[in-house]
Amino acid sequence: MELNSRKIQILQAIIMNYLETAEPVGSRTISRRFPLGISSATIRNEMSDLEELGFIMQPHTSAGRIPSSKGYRLYVDHLMRTKSISSEQMEILKRILREKRNQLDSLLKEMGDLLADLTRYTAIVTMPQFKKTRLKHLQLIALDNNSVILVIITDGNVVRNNVLQIEQPFSQEDLYRLSEVLNTNLSGLTVEEINLPLIQKIKKEMKVDQTMMDGLLDAINETLQFADDVDVFTSGATNILNFPEFADITRARALMEVFEEKEQMLSMVHSSLSGKSPMSITIGTENTMEELQDCSIITAIYHYGNRNIGSISVVGPMRMDYDQVVSTLGCLIKDFQQLFPDDKKTDAEAKPKSRIVENPPGEPST
Repeated sequence: MELNSRKIQILQAIIMNYLETAEPVGSRTISRRFPLGISSATIRNEMSDLEELGFIMQPHTSAGRIPSSKGYRLYVDHLMRTKSISSEQMEILKRILREKRNQLDSLLKEMGDLLADLTRYTAIVTMPQFKKTRLKHLQLIALDNNSVILVIITDGNVVRNNVLQIEQPFSQEDLYRLSEVLNTNLSGLTVEEINLPLIQKIKKEMKVDQTMMDGLLDAINETLQFADDVDVFTSGATNILNFPEFADITRARALMEVFEEKEQMLSMVHSSLSGKSPMSITIGTENTMEELQDCSIITAIYHYGNRNIGSISVVGPMRMDYDQVVSTLGCLIKDFQQLFPDDKKTDAEAKPKSRIVENPPGEPST
């Protein structure tokens, strides 16, 4: 049995009707609503074939048919036609991007809010992966005799604060000078490029009593290596509950629990990505998590310069408006990446040249 053009037309009609009504559809409805030029009896026979091929299914005895995950996959891969977003929506998008371009974390949250509002589904944004961002500035501030605050600012003005425990007190003057040394040697590197050998190199260049600096520099290195705790921002989590597919309280509760657990959301986003595609779509039973097998997830990777540093996802029912979501998300990602046209250096070009550290902390000038 082959999937001919007539079967594809009928499958598309079933999908379009179900997207609109959320109700199983029968042959008479297809015959009445869509000008296919064939009788309802012929449509009924073709629907039986489509069900046997796995593209549609019958949710209840004597009910009409609804698309299956396989049917939606055919639609997304071969039949979908993306839409254009309105000029008003485009202007809102551009305004947010202009106003927030120097505050990357705030900008991404605004993008999630906008996406949830435009699509009426749930948007999930993973914030920049810390180790893939470039160090812009680092500052050490004395908190007390046993603690130092490490302030890290990466590109896009993303700020991280960590409290370091130290064995001996440092004056704020020494911490200012050490901050300057570290900025000279580390600025422009991605966090994952800042490793223990590089820290050891800085120690040697500083030519001071190693016991004075070992504890602090090791604490800084450990903080950089283990601070990649990816933040996840969810917008419109309850939007999906407005769809009749989630009227069942047990099903709705299970889905909300996924949205509330950070590790589950990260697992969901990771599993929705496929290969090197800039945008991935997982549909229904293609999702590995049972709680998400009534949902579809569309995920796009966003770039800062030439680096993939995070993702933006839209979660909705399987009968989501794929055309609209793909168009809206595509415009959002495209305009976001156009904000940073000058950040195109390769990793090799971005690495600072070897530097000689003059007058390090604790060593008097000659």
